[in-house]
Amino acid sequence: MDPRKQKVLQAIIDDYIRTAEPVGSRTLARAHGLGVSPATIRNEMADLEGMGYLEQPHTSAGRVPSDKGYRYYVDSLMTSAADAELSREAVRRVLALKARMMEDVMRQAARLLAEMTDCLAIASRAEGPVVHIRAVRAVLLDHERALLIVVGEDGSLRSKAVALGPDLPAAELEHIAGTLSRRLEGAALGGASLVRLRGLQGELGQFRQLIEQVLAWLGEPEPAAPDRLWVDGARNLLKQPEFHDVPKAQAVLGALEREQIVEQLLGMPALADAGPVGVAIGRELQVEEMEDCSLVTALYVAPGRVIGRIGVLGPKRMNYRTVMKVVELVANGMTSVLAGSDSPGAAPAEPGEDGQDDGGA
Repeated sequence: MDPRKQKVLQAIIDDYIRTAEPVGSRTLARAHGLGVSPATIRNEMADLEGMGYLEQPHTSAGRVPSDKGYRYYVDSLMTSAADAELSREAVRRVLALKARMMEDVMRQAARLLAEMTDCLAIASRAEGPVVHIRAVRAVLLDHERALLIVVGEDGSLRSKAVALGPDLPAAELEHIAGTLSRRLEGAALGGASLVRLRGLQGELGQFRQLIEQVLAWLGEPEPAAPDRLWVDGARNLLKQPEFHDVPKAQAVLGALEREQIVEQLLGMPALADAGPVGVAIGRELQVEEMEDCSLVTALYVAPGRVIGRIGVLGPKRMNYRTVMKVVELVANGMTSVLAGSDSPGAAPAEPGEDGQDDGGA
């Protein structure tokens, strides 16, 4: 495509993203200073339509981008979004604020994406391989009970209140947690190897009651991961002009209620092979109800493996520059929280601190 056609196509898509109205040649000539007459712009628009990059909704109307036009825009024309209002550190702090469990991170990420993009947001957690233990921590609840917290290598948590001997000093509890961490590091959650635990009775023999509780607990099967998919911001779709048509909006939201479809969208090979941030536009989604939508996704990871994928679903007219940047920032923030010092595996909050949940999506 020659440079003049590129400028015309970019101007049309930028205007359509902003206004949701078909764009005419006179509007382009007035607003964008392309240096050519409206007649020349009309010819370029006709050529772009013939090439499949533009569509004309009505005979006398201006043009709107086609799926092919959006794809060319995302791949070849789009400039990077400014970082002025998109702070990596701010995103990480928001995610870390409620990061006590993996589900908390997913929920907070979906909410943050929905608020920052004004679109619908999805956070998914892969079932993945068996999670292994990274550390064991303990919090004293009262003079006879403690909360043991087992941290997985992916940042996931399992916790259980256990009975202690009377008036166990806090220093002894730290010693017990440290010993458990050394013995259990690398063991599979839900099936801690007895070989790993050999010698615990010798090292912690005076805490036999506690050790028996730990062995019984860690021998239990790992429960199925709850909330593998979290969706937030569905009402944002209804704000968009494209979805003021109620049947169209209902069809999209109805499709999103089917977990199989959401998993199909997030698992598309085209997104998986797209690099850090993937974009699927219109018919590329391969879901009839979503032909007027686009999906932007990114992976988030923990040390050693992929944990899941987050995404933003909105109209094809979405602001791709901003949305792609936000999705990348939030995915990186999730990775940082899971791997860094503020991860769910970091120092647990005292029971009762910030105990109020902020509600589901």
